[in-house]
Amino acid sequence: MYVEVAIEQGTTRTWYGRCIEFPGTIAWGGENQELLEELEREVYYHMDWLGNHQEQVPVCNEMALVVAEEVHNVPGLGESGGEVALFHYDMTPVTPEDLQYFVTLMSYNRDDLLTIVQDLPEDQLTMKPEGKLRSITDILHHICNAEEFYLSRMGPEAHTLYEIHAGLPVEAVDSLPVFQRLQTVRTASCKTLQDMIPQLGNIILTEEAYTAHPHEKWTARKVMRRFLEHEREHIYNIREYLGTPIRSKSL
Repeated sequence: MYVEVAIEQGTTRTWYGRCIEFPGTIAWGGENQELLEELEREVYYHMDWLGNHQEQVPVCNEMALVVAEEVHNVPGLGESGGEVALFHYDMTPVTPEDLQYFVTLMSYNRDDLLTIVQDLPEDQLTMKPEGKLRSITDILHHICNAEEFYLSRMGPEAHTLYEIHAGLPVEAVDSLPVFQRLQTVRTASCKTLQDMIPQLGNIILTEEAYTAHPHEKWTARKVMRRFLEHEREHIYNIREYLGTPIRSKSL
């Protein structure tokens, strides 16, 4: 089985990658070879993950990763607020079927996240491990912040629709308790995506607000994949905090 991957290297020297065929896959490493090894593990995990969520899974006895796209010198890659590359495959319009599949995968990610965190005691949620910048509660708020940011890449109309679907101004949403905020942000985000994504086709978007990288390029597909990739990355971070394997098979 040949799996095409798109990889990027940041100005921070960090490497990130994903498998084009499998939206939401994400891996990272300090060098190219480490990244490719992590990506192979990620594909096997992802196929198990799809099967556990009753999705069809391709038969894979052997695997070979093929680097289909590679981008270098992405400013701040891997840092909060850093850029993420726009790949050629991001130019493919998101069909209604694609959109529904993305939203379905988003729901699986969120189920996984809540399974991990919803019963944690407060002291575990608020503990900040040595050397880490965020507690688990901080990570959950960060996931919400990121989802609002991805919506904002589609322009001011997205902000308006988001507030309509949330039934609250953004400032009020952002002040909600974290679990209530997770639900409100995700519900309003999905409705906003469903309203806007079908209209965008393969238009390249740039947006100056809320970013140190106003020239970063976005498309509908990049917006959708980042919803998936970012949440999974932080699911892995939380598992690391809790001392469990990051690609845990228990869902």
